[in-house]
Amino acid sequence: MKRRIVRVPGASRLEDGHARKVVVPVDGDGPALEIVLVRRAGILYALDSLCPHEGGRLAEGPLWEGRYVYCPLHLYRFDPRTGASIEVECDRARTYPVREVDGAAEIEIPGERG
Repeated sequence: MKRRIVRVPGASRLEDGHARKVVVPVDGDGPALEIVLVRRAGILYALDSLCPHEGGRLAEGPLWEGRYVYCPLHLYRFDPRTGASIEVECDRARTYPVREVDGAAEIEIPGERG
């Protein structure tokens, strides 16, 4: 499967311990992806905003206990480093490789098969 890099400007302004949603276009006719950028301990992470529990959306703003992104629907928490759920049995939240380049996030998105 091909992958592509999507550049999101302004990632350097994301405060430590916070999350921000961004909408990323996809190839083809599929819907855009909603991704949550998270800064934890100075490192940037990217997760799909769709909660794997019941399809709620992960929250923007301050992280739970300064460490976890969470879904406000049932307060499920996820480690942004791995997508693993915290203290509940739930599938992992989908994560994407991300790096910071010149103040922007570069998110690696799966593309079309080819």
